[in-house]
Amino acid sequence: MNYHYYQIQDFLNDDRFVNWALTGGDDAYWQHFMGQYPMKTELMQEARRLVLEMKEAEERDLPEFDLNRIWADIQRDKVTETVSEKLPIVRRLPGLPALRWAAGIALALGLGWYLQKNPQIDTVTYGDLVAAVEDKNSLIEKMNAKDAPLRVNLEDGSVIWLEKNSRLSYPSHFEKEKRTVFLSGEASFDIAKDHHRPFYVYANEVVTKVLGTSFRIRAFEGDKQVSVKVSSGRVSVFQQKRINLTDPETKGVILLPNQQVVYSRETENFNRKLVEVPMPIVQPQVSTLPVRYEDVSVIEVLKAVETRYGVKMLYNEEALAGCVITTALGNESLYDKLDLICGIIGATYKEVDAQIVIESKGCK
Repeated sequence: MNYHYYQIQDFLNDDRFVNWALTGGDDAYWQHFMGQYPMKTELMQEARRLVLEMKEAEERDLPEFDLNRIWADIQRDKVTETVSEKLPIVRRLPGLPALRWAAGIALALGLGWYLQKNPQIDTVTYGDLVAAVEDKNSLIEKMNAKDAPLRVNLEDGSVIWLEKNSRLSYPSHFEKEKRTVFLSGEASFDIAKDHHRPFYVYANEVVTKVLGTSFRIRAFEGDKQVSVKVSSGRVSVFQQKRINLTDPETKGVILLPNQQVVYSRETENFNRKLVEVPMPIVQPQVSTLPVRYEDVSVIEVLKAVETRYGVKMLYNEEALAGCVITTALGNESLYDKLDLICGIIGATYKEVDAQIVIESKGCK
C-alpha cells in the first residue's frame, strides 16, 4: 500500500477516500489502511467528518459557493482566525467528483478555521514529520538509550549531542538549498556555518532555523513545552500548526546568545527570556580578573557588562549620568554583578523579554 496521506488535504484530494466517506464503498481497503497505519486513524476520521459536513452544505442546492461569504458565516460562529487576502469563488463544475469543491474550500482556508474547531489535530509529532519525508528521502535515525550524550556527526561538519531517550532523524546527504533534521527529545547543536544553506531543526510544532551557531533544544512529545536555548550566534524560532517542510518562517522570535524561548503547546505562545545562567560571550582583553573600576561612570560599567554577556541593558541615561562607582568585577554571575552594581547606586533591575531593565531615581 502506497502511503501518501500526511494531512487532511491529502484525504480530501483522494476521490477514492471521498467516495468511501460518502457511500462506504471500498470499505475493505480503508479498514486495511487504518490497521496498517493506526497513527493516522484519528486524522482520517476527522477528514471523513469534514466530507460529510461539506456534503450536508452541498445539499442546500446553492448555485455557487462564495468563500468570502462562507468565511463571514464562520466568523459569526466566533472563530477568530482571519484570512490574509480575498478568497476566490469556487463553483461546482459538471463532471467533477462529488465534494471536489469541498477540498478546494479546505485548501483555500488553509484549514485554519477547521483546526480551531478541532484543536486535537493541531499537534505535530516526530513520527508525522519523519513520515512526511520518508517517501522522498531515506533518513538515518539515531536513538540514545544511554545516560551519556550520544555524538552524531553530520556530513556538513555539524555535531549534535543527543541526550538520553531522544531520537534524531537526518538524511545522509543534505539538499542543495537547505539542511533539515528532525528531533524528538533533547539535544545540543553545534552547526557548521553555511550561508547558502540554512539549517532547520523540526521538533514537534517548533522550527528552529540557523546558519551556523550553538544551541540546545528540548522537545519531548509528552511535554507541554518546547524550549530553545542559544549559546552563540543567532537563531530564528517559529511555530508550525501543520506539517510544512518548505519554509514556514513568518511569525516567530529571534534569539541571541544567552536567550531562550519556551513554547507552550497548550496556549501556542512563545515566551522569550534569558537562560538560567548567562555565560560571557566576550572575554576581557586581559586574562587577569577581577577588573577594577575606580570612580567610573556606572553607565560605562553597565556597557562593559552588556558587551561581555551580549545582554541588552535598558536604563535612563539621564538619571544615571551622575552615578560614579568604585568596584571590582570578576567571575561572578551576571546576576551577582547586577546585584552589586545596583546595590551601590540604589537601583533595582528586572528581566523583560530577555533584556535587563534597570530602574533608578539617579545619584546625588
